[in-house]
Amino acid sequence: MEKPARSDGSHGVTPEMEQRLRLAEAAVQAHRPDVALQTYQALLDAHPECDFPAVHAKLGFVLLGLRRYAEAVPHFAQALEKHSDDVPVRVGLAYALQRQSNWSAAEDHYRRALALQPEHAQAMLGMGTCLRQRGHLEDACAWFERALQMDPGCMDAYHLLSTLRRFAENDPMLAQCEAQQARVAALPPIKQARYWFALGKMREDAGRFDDAFVAYAAGNRVRAGLFVLDESDADAWLERTRAAFDATLLAAHPRRSSADGRVPVFVIVMPRSGTSLIEQILASHPNVHGAGEIADLRDVLVGKAGEPQCWPEQATGLPREVLRELGDAYVERVFRRAPQATHVVNKTTLNYRHVGLIRMLLPQARIIHAVRDPMDSCFSCFSHLFNGDNLPYSYDLQTLGRYYVRYAKLMQHWRTVVPDAVLDVRYEDLVRDTEGQVRRMLDYLGLEWNAACLDFHRNRRLVETASRAQVTQPIYRSSVARWQHFEKHLQPLLELVAPWR
Repeated sequence: MEKPARSDGSHGVTPEMEQRLRLAEAAVQAHRPDVALQTYQALLDAHPECDFPAVHAKLGFVLLGLRRYAEAVPHFAQALEKHSDDVPVRVGLAYALQRQSNWSAAEDHYRRALALQPEHAQAMLGMGTCLRQRGHLEDACAWFERALQMDPGCMDAYHLLSTLRRFAENDPMLAQCEAQQARVAALPPIKQARYWFALGKMREDAGRFDDAFVAYAAGNRVRAGLFVLDESDADAWLERTRAAFDATLLAAHPRRSSADGRVPVFVIVMPRSGTSLIEQILASHPNVHGAGEIADLRDVLVGKAGEPQCWPEQATGLPREVLRELGDAYVERVFRRAPQATHVVNKTTLNYRHVGLIRMLLPQARIIHAVRDPMDSCFSCFSHLFNGDNLPYSYDLQTLGRYYVRYAKLMQHWRTVVPDAVLDVRYEDLVRDTEGQVRRMLDYLGLEWNAACLDFHRNRRLVETASRAQVTQPIYRSSVARWQHFEKHLQPLLELVAPWR
């Protein structure tokens, strides 16, 4: 047990300190991070005269587990002040910074950790992740492969590597991944899922489509088992939204031009349908900033209209002056990211639910709807492991199909009640006639043509989505009709979405 150093240099562990430390450790072992957090914090608060580097470190790891990354940073930093050579703590600090998109600082700490312990697999994964975000994909792959040399059972490394490169049938990495199957059942669910999705991608690259589907289905079963979905709530929300945002209401909010030249742009879509590609193309224009998936719309509305599930009724009842105030607040927030830009792109996919609300708040906004064949869009979701608790409906084909139908019905509603609100851009058309579709989008946004938009893959801006690898290379056609390789397995999905193709 650590002996706390008092500010006068003396040492001493009181019985009360020992009791709190034991209670905190017991809470960690019992998977009660909330109790551990309170106990460690109470110990620090009760003894401000003492240095507790180990307690700060343990508290930092508890906060990581709770996804409270910003709060974890100062505790890791405090621990490192006394023990700068503590590699796990430095890696913990790097990870907390990484999760806040502080990529440069995270990379620095990973490098320092690897200088102390060159064989630390988690630091290698962190280095690779930072390099991936900066567009250095080959270097990122090298770090993931090094991690697998150190630990052939590192499921995170297989998953990260699988998203960045292609695999032939005789690729030794595919064989190495296949050899791990016997170990998978003993792993935590998220590790199991990462393994199966990685193996599915590798097998698909190798042309083993039936085997790939088996792996994808296994990964989806693991993830689906972690969620309980109530689709009746989603059905009710759809009906409430269509009833609240009718043509009469929205006719009172006609589209208008921007008074100050600043144009908020929304790219909306069913997930895995081309938002990252469209944003990358637009952000390559010198007047456009791609803000990525941002929560600013939700943030400016919550205080006035509650959480998003309340918006159909609450938001439609807001006075016009409040709507104007909220719209102005949104514009100020997003353009703070890029004051020199005339257009800022928000590509949060779920904003397709809020087209009517966007029209009321921001009549000067422009909305681009990325449309893709529903089978390709849905299978891309099914074959992809999303972060955290995002998109839980994607892990079952029928649940996924029903979600798509709700999405399609809502988009049909928006086209009916505000026919001038949205520009549809088909993914297949963008692949087939890139320049024509780019010109069409720029014209809709009121922007002059710029050839840099066709060289979007040379744009080294950070892209913090699963599509990082795709948007740093030229457009390719292999994703069109990809689902047909798996057609015999996808009949439950096809039956649901066929009317919307």
